[in-house]
Amino acid sequence: MRRNRLVTLIAALACLSGCAKHEPPPEVSEVRTLEAVPVAKKILSRVDQLPGEIRAYQDVAIYPKVPGFIEWIGVDRGSIVAKDQILVTMYAPEYVARRDESLARVDAANAKLREGESLLETTRAQLLEARAKWLGDDSTYTRLKAASLVPGVVASNDVIVLGQVVQSDLESVKAWEKRVAATEHQVTALGENLAAQRKAAADTEDFAQYLKIKAPFDGYITERNMHVGSFVGPLGNGAYPEIVRIQQLNLLRVVTPVPERDTHGVLAGAQVPFTVSTFPGEQFMGTVARLGNYLEQKTRTMPVELNYWNTDNRILPGMFCEVLWPTRRHTPTLFVPLSSVVTTTLMDFVCLVRQGEIAWVQVKKGQTMDNLIEIFGDIKEGDVVALEGSDELRPGMPVKTILVGREEAARRGKKVRETYYRAPH
Repeated sequence: MRRNRLVTLIAALACLSGCAKHEPPPEVSEVRTLEAVPVAKKILSRVDQLPGEIRAYQDVAIYPKVPGFIEWIGVDRGSIVAKDQILVTMYAPEYVARRDESLARVDAANAKLREGESLLETTRAQLLEARAKWLGDDSTYTRLKAASLVPGVVASNDVIVLGQVVQSDLESVKAWEKRVAATEHQVTALGENLAAQRKAAADTEDFAQYLKIKAPFDGYITERNMHVGSFVGPLGNGAYPEIVRIQQLNLLRVVTPVPERDTHGVLAGAQVPFTVSTFPGEQFMGTVARLGNYLEQKTRTMPVELNYWNTDNRILPGMFCEVLWPTRRHTPTLFVPLSSVVTTTLMDFVCLVRQGEIAWVQVKKGQTMDNLIEIFGDIKEGDVVALEGSDELRPGMPVKTILVGREEAARRGKKVRETYYRAPH
């Protein structure tokens, strides 16, 4: 009896245990609804604010050519000067003495040349006299020799003596010819010496002209470091500071570093606006004039210079400015909102909606424009991507999309951390 009850109890417990074990209903995949935006093709066009530095178009520190004392200085800080205006006169006693000595040497060389020319004229006259005597004696000798052919007319001894005289005259002519040639050579040397002395005197006179320092261009005196009586010298010859500094202010250089990615769009002659803090809310227009054509290794930027005609002298060298640099591409590229691109440690991708499912498409990011970002990859214009990309949107996930207009997508395209999607109830 007990045995039957035990068997019945075990069977009941087994039945209850079997009833407690049951399989859960199969999980139904959830279709999510998310906002999406089509991929747009646009031409990159934006304005970047780049730092700039304003410099004078010409900026020269004035040093003397030769050392000396300042005798007179006619300008001071803030003076307006014109090109070739005398700024400073100097006094250098050693150069004055050297100039006087050079002029004396020129006079001495000139006197020697005149003496040599006079000697040459005398020598040539004596040569002409010797030739005349030789020609006369030779003519007489010829006639006397012809007459001696008649016996008894001329003594033979007279003919011999006259022949010797003719030969002596010829030797005298040759000697005077040599003297004339030597004197001519001497006069030539004296002339060359006079020319050299004159050149040395002219060089000394040039040094004397260096004692008057002139303005190299129209401009303003922005520094004055010396006064009357100061001893000054050339740059590098001792510890001499510049006498004055002159800057051209009616034309300025605006120097700005353009990032490497934007250098392809730099065009000479383009009009570029800039602003300065001194005149808030006001823009000034410069012209792209000079390109660096190289990149700074530390900053990876190319220096570009703008010309600005500062006709009213409102802008001053040394000011910092903000250059409103236009960045443009020549061909259109693809853009999506910033929030559509997901960045991970492995890759950048967008969540492409293809036939109602999510697909990850790896892209390479380019430049930004407003709230849009340039992308490159296996994607084309018109493809639909999630407005708010996220790695929670797994490949193959079924979704329903709500298309958002391009303007709305650009307005809302700033990057956020939250992921917007709704599951249907």
